[in-house]
Amino acid sequence: YLQRILMSSEKEATIILPSIPSGDCASEFKRQCAEAGITHSTLAFIGGGKMSSALVNGFVASGIVNGDDIAISVQSDASAWRWKKLGFENVYTCNNEMLKLHGAGIVFLAVKPQNRSSMFKQLDVLSLSQTQLVVSIMAGVDLATLEADTSAKGYNQGVVRLMPNITASVGSGASVICASSNVPQAKVDLVVSLAQKVGLCVQVNEEYFSVAAAVAGCGPAFVFTMIDAIADGGVLGGLARSTALTLAAQTTMGAAKMVLESGEHPAKLKDDVCSPAGTTIYGMRELDRHGVRSAFIEAIYASTKRSEDM
Repeated sequence: YLQRILMSSEKEATIILPSIPSGDCASEFKRQCAEAGITHSTLAFIGGGKMSSALVNGFVASGIVNGDDIAISVQSDASAWRWKKLGFENVYTCNNEMLKLHGAGIVFLAVKPQNRSSMFKQLDVLSLSQTQLVVSIMAGVDLATLEADTSAKGYNQGVVRLMPNITASVGSGASVICASSNVPQAKVDLVVSLAQKVGLCVQVNEEYFSVAAAVAGCGPAFVFTMIDAIADGGVLGGLARSTALTLAAQTTMGAAKMVLESGEHPAKLKDDVCSPAGTTIYGMRELDRHGVRSAFIEAIYASTKRSEDM
């Protein structure tokens, strides 16, 4: 299914929920590529770090591509060996070589933002001239900068910014997307479709991209910390660590599912659990006493500012 929900009166965001997988995802993906004018359905990644790994694992697991449809350029022989050990053959330690052989389809710019300048300096002048779509997953690099960088390498068709998160690797990702004004809607829809295969996707205006990316991209680390802390509380009370972690993780997953599926505000759901003079409200008092809500808010704010300062 595909559901579009306009968020707030300013209509700054569109949420696209995961679609139900079709019987032949690979054929469907190729059809969508053709509709977008993309004649090569290869997905080429410049950078093979954790986020590339999350996307690649998610795409392959969803069935839209197989290992032969993926090409990856990494910085070291050791990293190349790790990818090849996983069954991927199109792995290179030279960006230009990878682009020459596999760069005619969709190219993902997946290096760390601080390595962007050196990466582009190493690329040949026309290294992106055959590329039909460029997607950046680099935090903090705006569309204007990306357009200038890619234009210098022979690509002038506009750029899509996509910020997935690490949970894409298990099919439960939350991605944020925006695009240059000259990118055809069919190409934007194609990237949205890719993101849907590994979770949900939120389309925003670029002015909201940094804060949305902080919530989605940095959020998992904050939630992992929360799960770890809840489990520590269980261990303090005598639970085995494995039991405490399982309970904390499952509880977090269930709570998130209730927020997404019930339509209720999380504050209302919290109130439903807090019985008068009960155990939960006493625990909530401690969370408020130690400023937990404020800490989460400030964490998102700090991550947003850091992204804008990159």
